[in-house]
Amino acid sequence: MAELLSGIYAVGEQGEIWMQQLLKGDLPPEEEIAAAENFLTGPGSIEDLELFFYD
Repeated sequence: MAELLSGIYAVGEQGEIWMQQLLKGDLPPEEEIAAAENFLTGPGSIEDLELFFYD
């Protein structure tokens, strides 16, 4: 449970950092947005699972 909460906290913390940047008019780096989206959506199928872990 501690690992799960730690992961949730890390995602929330990154969101807060991006929100502060957006309020200043700065956009987050596109690579970071893509990595976060990939993390949140996860692999698309069982076949993609190997690519997800061993990319």
